[in-house]
Amino acid sequence: MNIREFVFNLQKVYEEMGQTFSGYQKSTGLGCLNGCGRCCLNPEIEASVLEMLPFALKIHDEGKTEEWFQKLEISTQEHCLLLVSTGETGQGYCSSYQERPSICRMFGVAGTRDKHQKIALSICKYIKESQPELSRQMNAEQDPTTPLIPLWTSKLATLDPELIQKKLPINLAIKGALEKVSLYAQYQNL
Repeated sequence: MNIREFVFNLQKVYEEMGQTFSGYQKSTGLGCLNGCGRCCLNPEIEASVLEMLPFALKIHDEGKTEEWFQKLEISTQEHCLLLVSTGETGQGYCSSYQERPSICRMFGVAGTRDKHQKIALSICKYIKESQPELSRQMNAEQDPTTPLIPLWTSKLATLDPELIQKKLPINLAIKGALEKVSLYAQYQNL
């Protein structure tokens, strides 16, 4: 499979994932706060190189690969460089929303497994603060529609096991994806 086919297949999973998680958030009334980019400011956000290939391919197709290599090289920011800040700390949006990695699609309100393997609801602290009563009422174990992060992570692994294995700080994952696409472009006709 060539890189474009891989990205096409990954984006199909991303689309389904995005619809599932955002649909769940809408149905519960608990969703990301409008204009909030606080999670993007976390320097510990990680993604794999393969998760960032849709973004890297888009940048390649736009002829902006060198611009991004320079941006990554000179940046002193530890948070995601895709965040476009709109003023106040934590306010902003993703400059490449359609190409964002899985963590960005699943974060906010989602199901996970606790240490006893029971389904638990993970809710962003800012969403909890904005809707404390609704957050307390939620019970992921009793809601069969709760999307589970481990299930979707496994779906990604079916495309390529490496996709979920080696996580890097997001800006390093972006750089690795740009390098992979650039190398591929040298040997294949993209």
